[in-house]
Amino acid sequence: MSRFYELAAPLLEMGIVGILVLVLVFLISGRFYRYWAVLAYVVWEIVANLAFTVADILYHGSWSAQRYTTAQLLYARLYWTNDVLVDLFRFVLIILLIYMASEGSKRVSGFVLGTIVLAALVLPFALFDRNIRMIEVGAMRLPFPTTLWFQSTSELLNFGAAIMNLILWTRLLASRQRDPQIVLVSLGLGIVVTGTAMAYGVRHLIGNQEFKAVGYLIMNLSQLLGWLVWCRAFWPAAKTQEAVKSPVSSV
Repeated sequence: MSRFYELAAPLLEMGIVGILVLVLVFLISGRFYRYWAVLAYVVWEIVANLAFTVADILYHGSWSAQRYTTAQLLYARLYWTNDVLVDLFRFVLIILLIYMASEGSKRVSGFVLGTIVLAALVLPFALFDRNIRMIEVGAMRLPFPTTLWFQSTSELLNFGAAIMNLILWTRLLASRQRDPQIVLVSLGLGIVVTGTAMAYGVRHLIGNQEFKAVGYLIMNLSQLLGWLVWCRAFWPAAKTQEAVKSPVSSV
């Protein structure tokens, strides 16, 4: 399975970046001011993917053997730090979508949603052992938690995001004036966070190194499907039809 994923991974990653670029183009050409947080997230994902791809090429290129170990360790820490930040970004996006879907309603307050975000920030530090280690980067020594802490935090954030997205969907389905675009955006994001949560669960349960690629494959496929739904959500023709059918937005 690992060999199959090594062959498929570059194609999957190129597909993910390509679809995100399309989403970015559709956002910029449309009402991106309404979905400014989605725009920021898409830009972050594209830049991070390209940066880590270039860094990965450098790893297997001109780095000396002495610097390779330090660079590899720093790369791993930066990779997992970005992974946690992306997962936190997705969690916040779902909170923002809940707020948008509840605009004008007294049932959901910004204070409650803000408290949930604060809890998501604090819980990983309270629940998981960080086991801080110092790594040397040139003349500096930088503190970093272990990879296990990053993985546990990402798993927690994605499971939490999947639950919050379920709450969002419950609210959208119960509303008679739901915005079709928010429905599609939440559907795409829900597919991504649910698939990522499942991927971390699979990788956590399967101890054999050979089968950890299964988790990555689930993660990549869920991202492909989720971002395709976002393409549909921000597709210019779809927005034009929506404007014709409903000149006044309900959200």
